[in-house]
Amino acid sequence: MAGRCRALAVGLLVLAAAGCAEERGIVGRPLPDPPFDPELAANSIYSLRFAADNAIVAQVRTIAEVLGLSEPRATRAVHSQLRGSSDRVALLRALEPRSLERAVANVHARRARGAKVPLFPINVLGKEFIFDASIDAYVEHGDGGPENGVRFELYVVDLSSGLPALPPQPFGFVDLMDESDAVSARLRVRAFDTSGGGTRRVADYLVDGAFASYANGVSVSLLAEGFVEDQHGRFDFELDELLEFDDAARMTHVTSTHRVLSAEATDVRLRVGGELSADGARADLLFRMDIDGAGGRTLVDLAVVNGAQEGEIRQAGRVEALVEGTVEAPVFIDAAGRGFTHSELAALDEILFGIDDVLAFAGEAYVPLADVFAY
Repeated sequence: MAGRCRALAVGLLVLAAAGCAEERGIVGRPLPDPPFDPELAANSIYSLRFAADNAIVAQVRTIAEVLGLSEPRATRAVHSQLRGSSDRVALLRALEPRSLERAVANVHARRARGAKVPLFPINVLGKEFIFDASIDAYVEHGDGGPENGVRFELYVVDLSSGLPALPPQPFGFVDLMDESDAVSARLRVRAFDTSGGGTRRVADYLVDGAFASYANGVSVSLLAEGFVEDQHGRFDFELDELLEFDDAARMTHVTSTHRVLSAEATDVRLRVGGELSADGARADLLFRMDIDGAGGRTLVDLAVVNGAQEGEIRQAGRVEALVEGTVEAPVFIDAAGRGFTHSELAALDEILFGIDDVLAFAGEAYVPLADVFAY
C-alpha cells in the first residue's frame, strides 16, 4: 500500500509540475509512444469478425437469393472456413463477383436493345414478404412494400443457412429499394427493429454497381456506404472496389479501398492492389491495413505473391514485427529481437485476420448487387 501511495504522490507532483510549466509558457517534452501491444491492437478489431455475419447483411443476401438476384449458396460457413485456412488470397478470389464476363455481355445486349432492366421483377414491386416455416421459404403477404422495391420481415437468423431460425422470431422489417439511374445499378437497404414497441433504424446503406468497356476487356466498379447494427454492435463503412478484366492477359486487376468503423470505434482502412490470374494459378497482391484504435495506430503492409508473403507490422513509424512465410502459415519475427510470447504471436495472427474480416464483410455487402449483372 505504501508503494502505491508513493506512486500516486509522484504522479500528482508530476501533474502539478506540468501545470506550472504550462502557466509559465514552458512546453514539456512529448510523452513517449506507448510500447507495442499486439494483444491490444488485436482486441481493438476483434468485432470485425462478426461484421460479415451481421443479422441484416446475412438476411439481405438470402432475400436476394429469393428474388433471383443472387446465386444460392449451400452454406453460409464460407467465411469461417476461410478464417480457418487463413488464405486471404482465396478469400479475395471467392469474393470476386461471379460470372462477370457473361454478366457484362448480358448488359451490353440489353443496352443495345435500348432496354432498361429494373433490379426487381415487376410483379414483386410494392409487395411485402414473410417467412413460412412450413415450406422453409418467403411468401407474399400482400402490399405494404415501397413503390420502388420490396419489404421483407426480419427474423433472428440461423447463420449456418442464412434463413430464419426456428421457430421464426420476427423483430422488424427491411426495405430493398431500386434507386438506379442511367449510369449505375443502385440498391438501397433500410432495416428497422420494431421489437421494442417503437421503430428503430438498424441499417441504412447503398450498394452501387457500374461497368465499362475498354480496349482489352471490361471493368466493374462496386461502391457501398452506410451502416448496419445488430447484437454485436454497429459497423459504419465506406467500400470501393474496382475490378478490371483483361481478356488478352487473362488477368483480373484489383484496386480497392475499404473503411470500416468497428463496434469498438476502431477505424480500419484496408487497401488492396494487384492482380489475379483467371486460372487461379497466379496472384500478385499488396495489402495495406491501417488500424487506428485502442492499441494506437498500427500499420500492416503485406506483399503476397502466389501464396508467399512478406511484409511488416508498424506502430508509430517503428517496425515492430516482420511477416514472412505463407498466407496459410505466417511467420512473425520480432524486429526488436526480444522474441514474442505465444499470446503475442496469436494476437499478431489475429491482426492479419482483420484483413480477411474486412474483405469478407465487403463481399457480403456487395454480392446481392454484384450478381444482378448476371441476370
